[in-house]
Amino acid sequence: MKKIGILQTAFLGDAILVAAMVDKINELYGKDAEIHLILRKNIEPIFSHDPRIKSIVVFDKRGKDNGLWGFIRVINAVRKLNLDIMLSVHRSLRSSLIARMSGAAKVIGFKEAHLSFLFSKRVKRNGAAHEILKNHKLLEAMDEKFEGFKPSISKPYTLYPPKKTPRKDLTELEKNTYIVVAPGSKWHTKRWTKEGYISVINKIIKNYAYKVILTGDKNDIKYSDSIASGVGITKRVIDIAGKLNIPDLFYLISKARLVITNDSAPQHIAVGLGVHVVSIFGPTTKQLGFYPYYDKAIVVEAEGVECRPCGLHGHMYCPKKTDQCMKSILPEDVMEAVTKLL
Repeated sequence: MKKIGILQTAFLGDAILVAAMVDKINELYGKDAEIHLILRKNIEPIFSHDPRIKSIVVFDKRGKDNGLWGFIRVINAVRKLNLDIMLSVHRSLRSSLIARMSGAAKVIGFKEAHLSFLFSKRVKRNGAAHEILKNHKLLEAMDEKFEGFKPSISKPYTLYPPKKTPRKDLTELEKNTYIVVAPGSKWHTKRWTKEGYISVINKIIKNYAYKVILTGDKNDIKYSDSIASGVGITKRVIDIAGKLNIPDLFYLISKARLVITNDSAPQHIAVGLGVHVVSIFGPTTKQLGFYPYYDKAIVVEAEGVECRPCGLHGHMYCPKKTDQCMKSILPEDVMEAVTKLL
């Protein structure tokens, strides 16, 4: 039996895309492989209901594992897994060191990673490809048989939501009776305009029978509230931003008819749960490789704005102080995509 470790200690959306690697390892090897994940703290609930994952090592790199002794603790925890192969998806210096000191006989990572000379095999990233396809190159370097098991855009990867939730408000929601709107982002320039979201939600309420559920983390509460307030009084718009943990969010999205969001994690959650998604891209572009890799997803983006992309993740504030990319996207553009997917 192969013991395979996958190391990805980046953000939520990045970690979700590891599910495509898990799918393909399971598809090719089945019970002949054990899959172990090394993830950053608070990201591990993504895979807490996934029966294919043998174990998860949590790296609290912003907390108790930030110093030398914490770093050593994580390395020791990984070494106890007795891995045969380590696939290092993340490209940071610390991730490369953990991968090399994991005890795995074979360490495979990207050539562009820090200290990549430490790896047994180095894979060159294809800058124009989707991140899922870039990660798949690591599998191909592990076993050439994976060349015949590339991710499909019709079903790129599978996520496992909890089958039930203790939250009564979520269990009372009937499947396919609501649309999830996740307007927030850690990077403020990735947020579409408040006025745009208000307009689209009003059009949905007017033209369809769906409820609209606004969601986001604690940092999105104020923004989400301003959108809900702008929509006006209606029992069909429910704002639960800041009230869900990751399993709750998975449960909510798994029953949704559609997700409308920005270039952020909810788009990748929707794809993994087989839910249609409209993603709104302003400062980032599809060419960066993080768009929703799914044939039931539509990206609405700011065409013809010359300063795009202004960075891999966008910024807290527009470098040109215009927010032109997001302001150029009209509610009619988003509604056209919504109509196609409903």
